[in-house]
Amino acid sequence: MTLTLILIAIGALLLLIIIYNILQQYLQKQEAEKRTQLLRHKNIINETDELLLNASQLPFSKALVVSLYSRILHSLKAMQQQDPNSEQIKTRLVNIQQQIQHVKDNYSQEQPGLKPPESDQQALHMLQVVKRLRTVLRIEHNKGKLGNQTFVQEDRRLELIRLKINLVNLAKRARTALGNKDVNTAQQLLKKGLSVLDQIPDKDEQLKGIESNLQQRLSELTSTQKKELQEQQAQEEEKSELDLLFEPKRKW
Repeated sequence: MTLTLILIAIGALLLLIIIYNILQQYLQKQEAEKRTQLLRHKNIINETDELLLNASQLPFSKALVVSLYSRILHSLKAMQQQDPNSEQIKTRLVNIQQQIQHVKDNYSQEQPGLKPPESDQQALHMLQVVKRLRTVLRIEHNKGKLGNQTFVQEDRRLELIRLKINLVNLAKRARTALGNKDVNTAQQLLKKGLSVLDQIPDKDEQLKGIESNLQQRLSELTSTQKKELQEQQAQEEEKSELDLLFEPKRKW
């Protein structure tokens, strides 16, 4: 009888140990998942904050700014569910909600034109930011947090910004080619830019201005080439006449 009780006690102890280990593993798994979720949302917030810092370089619309702040707000709420006692998260939540309201009340609907990049490096950075913004908008749209109309409008607006950056760079390369007396390259670049613009049905005022500038430069370049060709032909004709004048007289 005593042996039976001892065996039962040992069995119960082993069962408790097994249950304890299972519970510990479950808690550790839950803690690991919590840390993973917190880290994921922290990365989303950092990425979105970084994109918002580029509002001084690129013309951000009101809808885009609200969407980015709302993305941060959603991640903060998810983090608060994982860590409800964090004062830092609570404070940031209040700040973001205030910023969203401020943007809705005060942000101008009319956006300034794109500031031309000052260097190739800056242009590349701006193109990368535009690409990342379009990716973020697509993610938010796929999650159902961004309406179809807003997504289409904002994605198209960013696409036009990308085109502007490339066209400004193209015009810069054309100037460089002219400075190097490479007229053919300059002409090809200007024609390429105008060809791209010709396929855009919804050009804004800035794109129309770029188009007008490229057309004017191409026209001036074509006119200069035509004038130089006429001068060259005139010189050749004059030379030919002089050759005839001083040609040795033939003896008949």
